[in-house]
Amino acid sequence: MTHPLPSPVLREFLATLRRGDERSGVVTSIENFGVFVDLDGAPEPSVGFIPPPEVSWKWISSCGEVVTMGQRVTAAVLGVDAEMRGQAVLSLIALQPNPWLAWVDQVGSVLQGRVTRLVPFGVFVSVDDGMDGLLHNSELSQLGGDRDIQVGDELTARIAEVDPARRRIRLSLPTEHTAAD
Repeated sequence: MTHPLPSPVLREFLATLRRGDERSGVVTSIENFGVFVDLDGAPEPSVGFIPPPEVSWKWISSCGEVVTMGQRVTAAVLGVDAEMRGQAVLSLIALQPNPWLAWVDQVGSVLQGRVTRLVPFGVFVSVDDGMDGLLHNSELSQLGGDRDIQVGDELTARIAEVDPARRRIRLSLPTEHTAAD
């Protein structure tokens, strides 16, 4: 599928946008692959585009969990494609504090969490609202083969590693030493 090249007027508008600029507009379409926004002052509709990872810091299954059609949003400009797509790539999360950074200081802490998802390589455990950590199968094997873990089960885990850039928290089972701390 080919797209028509952006008009000269649209290219001129996009040339005024800079990385980090804050722009406002109205959500016009919510798709599996992102959100389209009519930017204020844009000569054409749906010039702004927000990819799913830029919609929320938390894990979401659909962008519609965060934004609604017709909602007014303010986002940061991440980049501009004035030549091919005629779009400004935007980010809602760039204007919010990164909640993953708060977990860096929690490495070594033991917590109780509910299993939210089962995956072939382990289980995800809720560490906060919308934020899960992975407890890998290599850790789960220590519980014994007869332990059947289900979504909703409560587990005690230790925060082993936090990677804010990749939005990941790795969990481990607490040892007797860490559980006593």
